[in-house]
Amino acid sequence: MSEKPLSANEGIKIHSNYLRGTIAEGLADATSATLSADDQQLLKFHGAYQQDDRDLRSSLRKQGLEKAYSFLVRIRVPGGVLNAAQWLEVDRLATEFANGTIKLTTRQAFQFHGIIKSNLKSTLAEINQAALDTIAACGDVNRNVMCHPNPHLSSIHAEVLALAQGLSDHLTPQTRAYHEIWLDGESIHSSAEDVEPIYGKTYLPRKFKIAIAVPPSNDVDVFANDLAFIAIAEAGKLVGFNVAVGGGMGMSHGVEGSFPRLAEVIG
Repeated sequence: MSEKPLSANEGIKIHSNYLRGTIAEGLADATSATLSADDQQLLKFHGAYQQDDRDLRSSLRKQGLEKAYSFLVRIRVPGGVLNAAQWLEVDRLATEFANGTIKLTTRQAFQFHGIIKSNLKSTLAEINQAALDTIAACGDVNRNVMCHPNPHLSSIHAEVLALAQGLSDHLTPQTRAYHEIWLDGESIHSSAEDVEPIYGKTYLPRKFKIAIAVPPSNDVDVFANDLAFIAIAEAGKLVGFNVAVGGGMGMSHGVEGSFPRLAEVIG
């Protein structure tokens, strides 16, 4: 039986040198506000999407000008928990580099809009200085791990947040590309090859979502996730989890076999 040919997107990932592509070169190109099509796909793994102002498309096209490009940047925050200093820094960055707004996503992440290409590296570097990051906030990897946003409710909630943070760390891509491109790490073209022990060179076919719930609350909507953990408590102590798999609300219209479904508890 012959192997199924790789999709164009899978090919981009395989040939990206572990998510490096030519992102660094594209950022350095001051003649354009955009990145190449391949680099736009890779940029998602670093936590950013390229966008443009639709309201200006027609007038710019008539003038023969490039679209008004900017970038969305998403901060990955397991459980959505920030300390006060981090929140103030997020607020400052939204004003200094973005369009003055902060969007709180349905996966407990924080999102900036309107960042121009020349400010993209500075934005991600300053996010890192606040002990936060954007890697794996988008792309074909495990996304932000969700749990109850208040770890002070009980010792169980505190344990669950620690587990969410641990899962997030364990499933973070191991490539050095993020540090090299955004944080002035080692050479982009190092001869030492990266290894992705979990994802491999193709990473995942699609995004992967994990959530943890502490009954009786289901504030994270566990059954809408690929993998869900439902805490089991006895005498005020966390003793284990029920596990649910296979949930997701996404679908492709017109594609047979594509439909939303709730996760099923398997034990």
